Amino acid sequence: MRIVAGMDGGGTGTTLELRKTDGAFLERKHFGPFNVNSIGSRQALERLEEIFAYIAGRGECRAVCIGAAGITNPETRRVMERAAGLLGGDCKLLLMGDQEIALYGACGGESGAILIAGTGSICMGRDQEGRSCRAGGFGHLIDDEGSGYALGRDALCAVVRAHDGRRDHTVLTGMILEEWKASGIEELVRLVYAVPDKSHVASLAPLVERAGRMGDAAAMAVIDKGAAGLLELVLTVQRKLSLQHMSLSLMGGLLAADTLLRQQVLALLARQAPGVELKMPLADGAAGAAMLAVREAGQTGS
Repeated sequence: MRIVAGMDGGGTGTTLELRKTDGAFLERKHFGPFNVNSIGSRQALERLEEIFAYIAGRGECRAVCIGAAGITNPETRRVMERAAGLLGGDCKLLLMGDQEIALYGACGGESGAILIAGTGSICMGRDQEGRSCRAGGFGHLIDDEGSGYALGRDALCAVVRAHDGRRDHTVLTGMILEEWKASGIEELVRLVYAVPDKSHVASLAPLVERAGRMGDAAAMAVIDKGAAGLLELVLTVQRKLSLQHMSLSLMGGLLAADTLLRQQVLALLARQAPGVELKMPLADGAAGAAMLAVREAGQTGS
């Protein structure tokens, strides 16, 4: 049986979707992470070898599309291309950013845009002529407004500013001290710099949501700032693609659920982006990668 595979890989896990070359769905399977930046080149190669061996055991693979963060990293591409040897020389390998497969899955290959807010944030769109563009997604140190990391970082800012009197008291102080089991502000600051992993700060985003629902002014200011940053991403993509009307799917943990951030983003879109129409995503990134693999297999006559 001739098959294709789509992979959505990240720092916490990998979703594999297999389809026949005619697009018919076969199965889904989940594996551990293969993000080179998270687990290193050696473990990433071992994970890919495990996944590719599984694919090879399911049929004659004609195309694999891998979507992952940091796909432009030369080391990441080297690891993927090395592991692809397990699939045979006739199998086409497509390497794409995770936002690209998410866009394809959400829109089914048609025009539209996605706004993602999870640990990071990005907006990506595509017009009817197939032109695409992005805004944001340049990493937590210099970008990613409205992301989980940004919400956590700004919550920490609110806490230390309240501590020294630059801002009013916030319930975030007690919540974050309890969450991180810190005895006080000094230990809290030490923990921020002792754990460089961005997910450590991003894990505070749910506390911002909880404090916001309690009416905490500092938490709501953090959410409002994040929503404004996400709106800017959408408006930028709409302008760059010259789209008067644009469908938009909200994706990622902070926008897929009915969070205060999502509510504020929707309110801003309604007021400032009347040409943007909200649309439920048709499918996720793994399905998008599988659809791209089907298209590639068809183009190569497989």
